[in-house]
Amino acid sequence: MKQLKNDKNYVTLLKVLSVVLLVVLIVLWQWAAEKGLINMIILPAPSRVYAAFIRMVQDGSLLKHIRISFHRVMVGYVLGAAAGVILGFILGAFRSLEILTSCILGLFRPIPPLALIPMLILWLGIGENSKIAVIALVAFWPTFVNTQEGIHQADNKLLELATVLKKSRFEKICTIILPSALPYVFAGLRLSISRAWGGVVVAEMLAASAGVGFLIQYSRELSKPDMMLVGVITIAVIGYLIDTLLKLLHKRICYWHVNSID
Repeated sequence: MKQLKNDKNYVTLLKVLSVVLLVVLIVLWQWAAEKGLINMIILPAPSRVYAAFIRMVQDGSLLKHIRISFHRVMVGYVLGAAAGVILGFILGAFRSLEILTSCILGLFRPIPPLALIPMLILWLGIGENSKIAVIALVAFWPTFVNTQEGIHQADNKLLELATVLKKSRFEKICTIILPSALPYVFAGLRLSISRAWGGVVVAEMLAASAGVGFLIQYSRELSKPDMMLVGVITIAVIGYLIDTLLKLLHKRICYWHVNSID
């Protein structure tokens, strides 16, 4: 069974079937809408969502919202994820420093970053800085926790062997600790990007005049569920594409750890 699961043809077949399943669900959704089995006011048919998508692409409004949200997400994501990786690596590598800061980080970690939006708006204003800060906070914790855990997963026997061979701390980090942590880092990066999109949507719903989150909120106020779904599907597609890119980078960089991400 394990050999079957690792077979490339089997994996390819499953990927094709996943696409087929998605298409079947969309067809069923369209059929149910045409037969009146679902309320079109609440959940419009895929054909109406597609028509709204084409209309918004042609008038340029969708691309404008995507560009603004994407810029916010990328800036906040890079800042938050980079801080998470760096701090996670430092605390994971230096046990005494990790213990020293455990109480402070343990108190801050359970706080939902979205709950800090009103305070961030008060501190940073209603402009771009507060939105980027929210995204950075959302992206920070998954990368920080996963990086720290990756450092902890370094093989103690290999570290002891390196000590016997009189390897320097820098050599231990480069040859043992870093390769152990990289798969966890990528796991954190993939989790962070999905949460970053969730963070920008909420931030834009509360305080923004443009962006995908604003589009969803504005469509709700206008009772335009087709436009709302365009915004939701846009986030899903962009998030999926970024996640796929991170998976490809994971496979290329962590070539010794590819089986778990096929």
